[in-house]
Parts: sequence; structure tokens; C-alpha cells
Amino acid sequence: MRSAGSILAFLALFVLTTMMPAARPTAYAGDAPASAASTGVTEWIDFTLPDANGKDVSLSRIIGKKPVLLAFWATWCPPCHKAVPILNRMHRESPAISGIQILALDFMESEKKVNAFIASKKVAYPVLLDRRGRVARKYKVVGIPTYVLIGRDGTVVYRDHELPEIQKYLK
Repeated sequence: MRSAGSILAFLALFVLTTMMPAARPTAYAGDAPASAASTGVTEWIDFTLPDANGKDVSLSRIIGKKPVLLAFWATWCPPCHKAVPILNRMHRESPAISGIQILALDFMESEKKVNAFIASKKVAYPVLLDRRGRVARKYKVVGIPTYVLIGRDGTVVYRDHELPEIQKYLK
């Protein structure tokens, strides 16, 4: 007769291997491997958040018109500070390059703190306030910064902690 521990271990293994969905590389288009930031979110998830000026911005108004780069960030994040000039340049050049829309989503910080950061770093692209982290949770963000590139068709084509080479993923 088998011990109860052996039976429980077998049942746990059975449940994990047969009933749980298989992990799949969904963060990239084509045959590229999934990154450490992969989560299984393959399609855009709509949201409406206030920007730093209090105006509501909805992702659904942008999808279908142009690709969107969601940049999940925070003022306390050193890599986020380094990304500002790059994102500013992408924002200025985007109509000539790919027409990409950049939306930076601040993770759970006060409007006052975010606006001070925007002013001090001369942020040129739209910054949205995800005050409760609701959108970050929907996109299963684990770690700041996280960049999610959504193609015009609404498919997530890139997701990682490094800024993507936009043209590489939008071809």
C-alpha cells in the first residue's frame, strides 16, 4: 500500500502536467524566444487613465490607427531616468519613422511627484497615472521598467525590460 504522501505527490504532479495550460512564448512575433518578461498577454487590454494634466486617455482610441509603446515606469527607477532622452527622441521622430504612439504609465505615484519629474527631465511624451497599479496588473508587469509594444492590429509584438528596436518588431 502506498503512503498518503506518495499519492498526494502523484496527484499534484498530475494536476500540474495535465490541467494547467502550457507555457508558451507569446511576447514576440515569429520564432523568437520569449523573454524573462513574458506573461502570456498577447493582445492589447483596454484602459482609460488620466494623463499628468488630468485628461483621460483611452488605449482603444489609438489601437488600429498606429502602433503603441507602453512604458511602465516610476520616478525612483534609474533605468527609467536613462530612457527619457531616448523616448523623447522616439516621440519627436515617430511620425517620420513608424507613427508610433508612446504612452508612459507611471506606477502608483502621486501626481505631484510625477509632474515634478516631467518638468525636471523635460518629458515630451504623454505620461499617464496608474495610481493603483490596475493597468500594470492587467498587463502582468513584473518589474519596472517594462516596455510593451503593441502593433497596429492590437497584437503584443514585444515585451521586456529593455527598450525595443521598434522597426525590428513592426515589420
